[in-house]
Amino acid sequence: MYVIAIHAIDDPKAFWEAAQSLQLPEGTTLHTVSPNEDGTRAVCLWESGSVGVVEGIVEGGAGDVSTNEYYAVNDGNAVGLPVSAAVATG
Repeated sequence: MYVIAIHAIDDPKAFWEAAQSLQLPEGTTLHTVSPNEDGTRAVCLWESGSVGVVEGIVEGGAGDVSTNEYYAVNDGNAVGLPVSAAVATG
């Protein structure tokens, strides 16, 4: 499933440093990171088994310096999603 994470970032330096050191579990991919110019907001596109997995990764790494919102993408109405690794190899 695809998951969107929207970040309101209180401490851009700490957030982006934490983002560089994230360890992603098997089966989770961070496809896109789209920050604004000053790094205080970002939208990220993840692929994972659940919204909870993405939430755990982000909150564990940068939850103390950002306020985050998460939701599962409705694949049927989405446009421009990357080809899933499962579809690409299947």
